[in-house]
Order: sequence, then structure tokens, then C-alpha cells
Amino acid sequence: MKSSDSRLKGRGKIVFEDLHLYNGYTKMELIELIKSKEAYKRTIAVKLLSEKSDLSDDLMHLFLNTLAQEKKLYTKIELCDALSKGGRESAKVMVEYLGKIGNNQHKVLPTDGFNKNSYPLPRDIIARTLAHMDEEILPILLYVLKANNPFEIQEGIDAIGFICFNRKIHRHSQIIDALIQCLKDHYNDEIIRWKLVRSFESFNDINMIKILQHIEQEDIQPIIRIEAKRSLSIINNRTKGWKNDLSSV
Repeated sequence: MKSSDSRLKGRGKIVFEDLHLYNGYTKMELIELIKSKEAYKRTIAVKLLSEKSDLSDDLMHLFLNTLAQEKKLYTKIELCDALSKGGRESAKVMVEYLGKIGNNQHKVLPTDGFNKNSYPLPRDIIARTLAHMDEEILPILLYVLKANNPFEIQEGIDAIGFICFNRKIHRHSQIIDALIQCLKDHYNDEIIRWKLVRSFESFNDINMIKILQHIEQEDIQPIIRIEAKRSLSIINNRTKGWKNDLSSV
């Protein structure tokens, strides 16, 4: 084995031949294998379990608790891929872990703005995984906005904004109303306010536009004013393109 291949295997990367060797393992044997000290074996266990078994609550918790401790890149990727295959019931379990795995979440406001026209990928690993799931999980994420845990709310906002932006869910009164209410309820939380201002870019809504215009002019935090300006620009460019399409019909 090449040294580069060995290093990748040490980070949990697997190939088809690796899977073939363990394909005959029972569910219980794979659950034991997920505890292996060798990262690639943990990856194999996750992949085969997700392919052979329904994503039950017990298996979800096993994957989530494993993810909370996992250090190796490719095993993390496999765990997130397995989790993302779930639906609404899986999302109900996953949201309990928002903001609780890893240390990549925003703890303070950033000093620089996001200068792309795309929606930034959530930094929290659970929010990122939820963001790649089907839009049917949105009602579960809206429920998170009513939680008492600000860290869950912060990461839930990222997932909602990402899904709506990329699935082109630009007009959805229930989501829009929930996000505006969340801003009213948590206006003094600067991280939540900043993330909500960013999430507003996903929607073509006059009330959100008015809120963004006010924040762009009045917010005490420069980075939030910058984010409001960016959101307004994205909404304007999107709706301008939509109007141009209509005029050509």
C-alpha cells in the first residue's frame, strides 16, 4: 500500500474492496465494528449499517453519538451522509444535537462579510447535514425557532436559510412569519439577529425587505448592517431577474 493510501485509510477513507470483506457482518457485528480503533473500519460499519438497516431512532443516536466523538474526516463524512438519508422523523432526533457537536460554530460576530452570491454552508455539522436533507424537514426546523436554547436557534436558522435559498423556496408565508417572529423574540442576541438577516436573503417578501432596510441604516453592529445590505442586493438581483423573465413572455 502506498504511503498516501495508508494516510487516507488512517483518516477513514475506504474502497470497494474494504466493504466486500465485511459485507457478511450482522447488524450486531457492525455495531461492534463502529467502536474499532481503526477509522476505516468505523467508516465501513457506518456505510454498511446505513445500507442494510432502517434508520431507527437507536441507530440515529448511535451515529450521532459516534459523530460527536469522531476525529477522522472520512468517517465524519460517512456519518453525515448516513444521517442525511433520513426524513422528518430523523430530523426530529437530529435537531436535539444542533450546536452540540464540534467547535466550529460562530461564537462571536465575524469581522468580515460574506462576499459571494451563494448561501454560505452552515458551519455546525448537524445544521450542515440537515441543510442537505429534503425540504420536508422544514416544519421540524421551524419548531426549533421556538426553543429555549439560543445555540439550537442559531444553527436552525442556518439550515432553514440554506434550504430555502437553494430549493428556491422564496415565498412561504409560514416560514417568513416564523423568521420575523424569531427576530422580534431574540433581537438582542447579536448572533441570532445576524443569522436571521442573512436568512432573509432567501425570500422575496416586502416585510423582510423593510426590516432589512431599517437594519442596514440603524443597526449598531457594522457587520450586521453589511449583511443587511448584502441580503437586499441578493433579493433585488433575484427579483429583477424574475421581472425580466416575465417581460420577455
